[in-house]
Amino acid sequence: MIRRKNRSSGFFSKSYKSKAAGNPENMYREWHWGVNPNPEPIEVDDSDYPDVLIECGRLVEFTYRPIGGNIKRKDRLYKLSKTDSNKTHLVFNPYHEFDKLYIVCTDSKAKKTVANDLYKTNPFQSVPLADISYHTGGRHMGEDYPDIDAKAIGILTTIVYACEKKGDGYSFYVHKMGEESGIQPIIAVSKDGRLWIAGGNYTAPIQGITD
Repeated sequence: MIRRKNRSSGFFSKSYKSKAAGNPENMYREWHWGVNPNPEPIEVDDSDYPDVLIECGRLVEFTYRPIGGNIKRKDRLYKLSKTDSNKTHLVFNPYHEFDKLYIVCTDSKAKKTVANDLYKTNPFQSVPLADISYHTGGRHMGEDYPDIDAKAIGILTTIVYACEKKGDGYSFYVHKMGEESGIQPIIAVSKDGRLWIAGGNYTAPIQGITD
């Protein structure tokens, strides 16, 4: 579980949808099929994220299709180093109606690597995340994004995360974005190297990401 530093009081008293069956610790446990969260949540000093986020797992890699690119061409792959992956978390907001996904990195060097790889040479204009979300549509199209400008990297086609789930042990999980709905989000990057997922039709109910 990831918790924002200096979060507002009373957060844990809020109710979640019926699927959550309790507080964020219980939500983590159910999402990971019975595995308990770490005793101490990871605290992140960044007001652009919600107060509490539930970790799916460590981000390993993702594939994307350049915007306007030929859909018949092979998707491009971005793979994090093992060190950077261990400090980069794929998470979701359990209090969002559709479980909005975030990518939270806790290491400045890892964010600098992403900025060098995906922002500096990126030809797209930096625009608000909300504007990017309207390019794809879906449940996550809208204004409920932080006031952040970012450059689109491409259409997010798959995302791979690693975590422990009871019965599977520590494993890699691959999710194809838009697998059922056909509506895929955009993966974007802000100047500081933070990755963002904008738009799309996914949700993150108990035991996986679905579209």
